[in-house]
Amino acid sequence: MQKILKILNKNIYTLSLYARQIAGTMILFVVARYLSIYDFGLFTSYRNLAVFCFMFANLDYSNYILVSSKANLRSVNLKISLFLLNAILIGIISALGSLIFKLDSHLLFIMIIIRTFFDNTFFALILPHFQATKNFSSIAKINIFYAFGISIIALISYIFKLSLVKFLLLNISLGIINFVQCSYYIKINYLLLFNNIHRFIKMVDKSILAYIGVNLAYYLYSQIPSLYVSTFLAKNQAALYFSAYTIACVINLIIIAQLQKMMPDLIKNNNTKIINILNHNLKVIIFVTSSVFVLMVLLGKPILYLLYKQEYYQNAYFILLILMLGNIFYAIAGIYGAYMTTSGNQKLKIPMQLRSMLISIIGIILLNKIGIYAPALSYLCATIYIAYSYTNFSIKHLRKEL
Repeated sequence: MQKILKILNKNIYTLSLYARQIAGTMILFVVARYLSIYDFGLFTSYRNLAVFCFMFANLDYSNYILVSSKANLRSVNLKISLFLLNAILIGIISALGSLIFKLDSHLLFIMIIIRTFFDNTFFALILPHFQATKNFSSIAKINIFYAFGISIIALISYIFKLSLVKFLLLNISLGIINFVQCSYYIKINYLLLFNNIHRFIKMVDKSILAYIGVNLAYYLYSQIPSLYVSTFLAKNQAALYFSAYTIACVINLIIIAQLQKMMPDLIKNNNTKIINILNHNLKVIIFVTSSVFVLMVLLGKPILYLLYKQEYYQNAYFILLILMLGNIFYAIAGIYGAYMTTSGNQKLKIPMQLRSMLISIIGIILLNKIGIYAPALSYLCATIYIAYSYTNFSIKHLRKEL
């Protein structure tokens, strides 16, 4: 029992991150059980558009904050406050800007914008504080609290068949509580930020341009398929695509946890140790993601029905396999991409990402007649290319440095 507790304590952050991400994913399964296919398609489409809007709020700024500050806690905290303000402004602009466009429900979209900030962007931007202090136990507790909260909200929504508006209100309320708690814990002084905004902006150096360029290109190649589905396909087709997309992204839970834990180790180590770190994480990633893929090949259709409780969603089986295979290659790219970031080669990702973006766009154009299979296949091709490019560069660079 002591050994088990020791293992759990050592991996508490990873487990908490899985808990929060899995809870967030399970929400989609729960609401899909009682929402109409149209409403679920509307919710997932708006959610995807909201994530795209907040792309400009975190173009890998969390890694930039950690690396550019050299894990200095004071510098990290000051930069976190600046980028949080930037994210809030982007959220306000996105919400007000949506009123210009014709949407089925402006209220739902604005509420989803607010929820997305609390659910994704805020967590990503405060992470460097805990990475710099290596205090992963505290962020683990925050993740567990949030995971428990959104799980309870999902359960209440399912039992009482709450409308999307009420469901979102509950999630936003939890997000506000978490926002206040974390801001107090990290000791972010927002008044100090407002009074010294010019001084804070001067803390941002030109190296951020590499992070912006890389992640802008990444979002374009990875999100173009989803944006295509959200804007050009019928909502019942969008529901089918995103039902598969949600399950396929389970692999991303493993990727995110591994990358966040390995990043600080890659910053302050020699090449021999870096190679060992990369090899270890690559083996873990490939074993786990491949196992999940095999599971979906064998049990994909029953799982789709079990999670969504509607036979219609079983039609997403082949989409699920294509997207999941794409995410395996994305996982491989993530491992070597982390090394490129910490070794000061972030800007070299930009041309690779742009080529991936072109592959994604060309794939959709050439395959658009096969419906939702077009964005899925274009995403797979783009991830295969980016995995090859990152791996090839990293191996050559490491060999030169030895």
